[in-house]
Amino acid sequence: MSAVAPGDSTVVFIRKKVRRLTASASESALSTADIDQYINNYYNTDFPYGIKIDQQRSVYTFFTEPNRDRYPLDVNFNQGVRAPVYFEGILGTLFKDRQQFFNLWPRWPTKFTPISGDGMTKIFTFTIAGPFLSKEVVLGGVDVNGNPISVNDDGNGNLLLEIPNPVTTVPIYNQNGIPPIPGMHNQNTRNPGLNYQGTQTGAFTNAIGSVNYVSGLFNIEFPVAPAAGTQMTLWVSQYQPGRPYCLLFWNNEFTIRPVPKLIHKIEVETYLTPVQFMQSTDSPIINQWAQLIAYGAAREILRDRQDMEGVANLEEGFMRQEALVLERQGIEEIGTPNYQLFNSTQSYSVYGGYGGAGLQ
Repeated sequence: MSAVAPGDSTVVFIRKKVRRLTASASESALSTADIDQYINNYYNTDFPYGIKIDQQRSVYTFFTEPNRDRYPLDVNFNQGVRAPVYFEGILGTLFKDRQQFFNLWPRWPTKFTPISGDGMTKIFTFTIAGPFLSKEVVLGGVDVNGNPISVNDDGNGNLLLEIPNPVTTVPIYNQNGIPPIPGMHNQNTRNPGLNYQGTQTGAFTNAIGSVNYVSGLFNIEFPVAPAAGTQMTLWVSQYQPGRPYCLLFWNNEFTIRPVPKLIHKIEVETYLTPVQFMQSTDSPIINQWAQLIAYGAAREILRDRQDMEGVANLEEGFMRQEALVLERQGIEEIGTPNYQLFNSTQSYSVYGGYGGAGLQ
């Protein structure tokens, strides 16, 4: 009597099923390397973005730095940021709307006039009262040639001189003495206003100085001296650091308020992207996902072959496997009521939303 083969959920099994679903029995019809690419593409992209279940949920933890309010997030690995958020274990507030967040935490600018132009001096060093927010520094004036000077910071302590975009026309205005066709004259086809001039390496060709957001120290060297008798205006958004309890997630970045004075632990929920298969003996997080991954990869292979009839033939099997994956999540949520006014638990935060900016 022969032994019965156990169930398999490894990459070896997924490859075999993909070959059967796509009728690609040999390496010449479909190489193993290509199959593995389709499998990992589906497992890393389509699967986690199409299905959100508890096995993908995680707690993303990071630690603040004193006087730093912005923290980027790797959204290829952590996706679907959601409440609750905890600051040192105490419930805080998560925002995903900039208007709501900045209505609560407005960036009030303060005006300074630290530079008096004499028409010759290009290098200036001065200090204003800090701390103040990064990416909110604006310095402006007029140079000796009567051209505007516009400087702001890149959020990393670099001061950048913004350069006006050239005004262009399409078609070229009065080329060969012939005016453009009426209604076809389009002026300033470049991006409007002032822009940074950067390089492919990320270095800015127009960096003219530095700023320390905490001490308030500025070091600047202008390419052209400010005009004599002019006062350059400087706008900064000063703040009082404190213990944070509000978190904004927007544009793949966390913004914290109040701006931290100390090091704090912040926890927020995310959905993780599964790590790609590295070995043929690897299995997905849940063994049952193997068949759905095989169907998903096979469908993409057939799409690339323009075999839409084959894709349609796999639809029933794909939907059945997807339903089984989602059914597990549905079973786990049975008996768990949705939170609403009458069944939610009361939070007793010592500072959340009640004058917490002054706490240390």
